[in-house]
Amino acid sequence: MKRTIDFLITQKCNYRCEYCSQSKKFVSNNLEEASRETIDAFLGFLKTLTGEVEVTISGGEPLIHPDFFYTVNEICKLGYKISIVSNFSFPIESYKKIKDVAGENLSGLLISLHTGQVKNIDDYLKKAEIFNHYKENTDFSVAAVLTDENCAVLKQVYSCLTNLNIKFELQHMRIGNRFVDYNKEASDFIKTFPVSKIKEKSHTFAFECSAGRDFMIVYQNGEAYRCYSSRFNKIHSMGNIKDKDFKMFSNSLPCLNKNCTCPKPIMLNMIDFSKDNYPLACILSLYNAVWLPYYGVKNFKILKAKLLQFLNFKNRG
Repeated sequence: MKRTIDFLITQKCNYRCEYCSQSKKFVSNNLEEASRETIDAFLGFLKTLTGEVEVTISGGEPLIHPDFFYTVNEICKLGYKISIVSNFSFPIESYKKIKDVAGENLSGLLISLHTGQVKNIDDYLKKAEIFNHYKENTDFSVAAVLTDENCAVLKQVYSCLTNLNIKFELQHMRIGNRFVDYNKEASDFIKTFPVSKIKEKSHTFAFECSAGRDFMIVYQNGEAYRCYSSRFNKIHSMGNIKDKDFKMFSNSLPCLNKNCTCPKPIMLNMIDFSKDNYPLACILSLYNAVWLPYYGVKNFKILKAKLLQFLNFKNRG
């Protein structure tokens, strides 16, 4: 059994993308990053696992974290595969160092293209030719969030990267837990990419999902959840990796989200659409409702960020 674990090592980012709720445009300047205590607790947890494991380090922008390379090195010393998600804003030497530190354990480097933050697209594409440093045993790809406004530019980028034999992926923009609706040009463009299947399969309530057993996300403060759609969900909480009560799930559970906007369970086929358990899902949802005020207060900054982000897009439209 393969386990996939996402570690969001920091909230901090040097970009200010309007569609990102972690942008300082929407939240306070007091953004968190994982302490050495949290990182070492995470590494300690990894040591207890058996079988095939792949860890994805992301953020925020993970290379901002002062212990980024320490964390990469320690994970690879355990023999686990590792993937990195970065906005590709650091010097090219930093991305060569990732490969040098991780070696054959580097499973993938996903670099994101945020057209509103990149000053020169041509320079970005030239920099992406570092792909040649990665192509052996490493999945190197460029991903971009599609908007109506950047569709024409991303079509050109897609053509250039295809000529360079570099994989390009689109991401469907979300506001809160809702996929945005595109104009015809953008809608037709995204339909040519696998990500379009996420929206088609996003109605997941009550269907059995192995997230929590085969996948989990660990935030910078050590809190662990079954998936990205679970921050306000008591049943999907797995505790904190620094606490004794933390544990992964031993069995699949029905999804308790009306719509799944967490891409990995769908893309990794963790959801069994042939099995649903509505009675249990409804009971667990009622239990979650009791805890909702607590999680609402606990994640007040996130709720505020999502609301401001929604209002920003609504006013813009």
